[in-house]
Amino acid sequence: MRIPRIKTGVPGENRCFRAVKCVYYLWPRFPAAPAPAPSGTMAWIYRISGPMHLSVLGFNHRSAPLETREPFQLGRADLEAATRLYRDLSQCAEAAVVATCHRVEFYRVSPRKEGLLQDAVAFYRQWGAPQPERLKEVTYRFHGTSAARHLFRVASGLDSLVLGEDQVLHQLKEAYSAACAASGPGKVLHKIFHLSFQAGKRVRSETGLGAGPRGLPGAAMDLLRRRYEGQAPKSALVCGVNEITEIILDDLARWGVPAVLVNRTLSRAEKLAGAFGVPALPLDRLGEALGRAEVVFSATAAPGYVITEDHLAGVPEGAGPRCLVDLAVPRDIDPDLGRRPGLVLYDLQDLKKYLEHTENQRAQEIPAAETIVEELVRQYSTWCAQERMQGKILDLHRDLNLARRQELEHFKDGFRPSEHRALEAFSHALVRNFMRLAPRLLEDPPEEAAGG
Repeated sequence: MRIPRIKTGVPGENRCFRAVKCVYYLWPRFPAAPAPAPSGTMAWIYRISGPMHLSVLGFNHRSAPLETREPFQLGRADLEAATRLYRDLSQCAEAAVVATCHRVEFYRVSPRKEGLLQDAVAFYRQWGAPQPERLKEVTYRFHGTSAARHLFRVASGLDSLVLGEDQVLHQLKEAYSAACAASGPGKVLHKIFHLSFQAGKRVRSETGLGAGPRGLPGAAMDLLRRRYEGQAPKSALVCGVNEITEIILDDLARWGVPAVLVNRTLSRAEKLAGAFGVPALPLDRLGEALGRAEVVFSATAAPGYVITEDHLAGVPEGAGPRCLVDLAVPRDIDPDLGRRPGLVLYDLQDLKKYLEHTENQRAQEIPAAETIVEELVRQYSTWCAQERMQGKILDLHRDLNLARRQELEHFKDGFRPSEHRALEAFSHALVRNFMRLAPRLLEDPPEEAAGG
């Protein structure tokens, strides 16, 4: 960039030239005064441009057994309050809490990378969970693009107990909605959650990863068909109203098995039961329903056991269920019932063992699914680099204008008003021309454009 030549014969020529030289060459030597803190939308731009880090800490079926996860499990109804509490305790810029059947994860965007475990322990201590210090042994954590990649893999079913299962995508959308209701996400979390929804949709439509049983409910029905050798049981009882029990009722209807739906809130049970033409009962009639059911599926969000020895105490010998399937976390069915003669109990651990041999075909689709995930990770990295660039450009423009005004103020006493206007126009043009070069001058090295 050249300094424009000033024509001779212009009054004040030498003074103008000296002022221009100062503005052009010397402004970096004068420290810029701190700018007022931005607010509103501008605050977000400056926060993104600063040293913010995306991080996640969580535990799942791979990192911890069911009995360890149970005390720390969060229900769908807990997520909004959980997000608020975690955001306030961790003092982060953005937060979201994800809970599915087999995982709980804490996402945050914060100036600091450290303190993830301490914040989670503090959260569970205030939430009332026993011995939250045990999380140290079972949690995993990711940062930056690794955190984004992890969420994309979760949404795609690559990290699920049932490879490729589709319930997890619906559960992620519910967690995101709850986080939004708690004002938890900002620019970064909005971006990665929407990209994760793309990942889940594309993997299931462009690969065969989701072929086979529809998640845990489908796996449970497959296991039951094997046990009954294709013969349909005479009756079934389903406990709880949610997506899992809706799939169970659908599969039972297709199999031709008469079912009864039991739920704590009768109105919700009646609404779902009406869609399948089955009767609905309140929870206080559970014992009566158990006496007439041959198989039982339970998937509620209750904090303790829903089905215990007391419920079966009054069932006549030879009547009542022969098979119990517990799909809940925490468990709905007292494990001691599995020791009753003639009664078989399956829980999530049993389903996990059963599913190990069904994943071989779906596993062949993993490379194609991972390719989609990596494509979206690159898209996220590019977005991060653009956001940082935008923030740096705004910071530079602000500092250049501040220095420009300081220098004009410093030299104004030696010039006439008409000369002030000329210098003002020239200094504006100088800043504009310099800002055209800013994207190239401020470009991040490749290794830095990774989303924190």
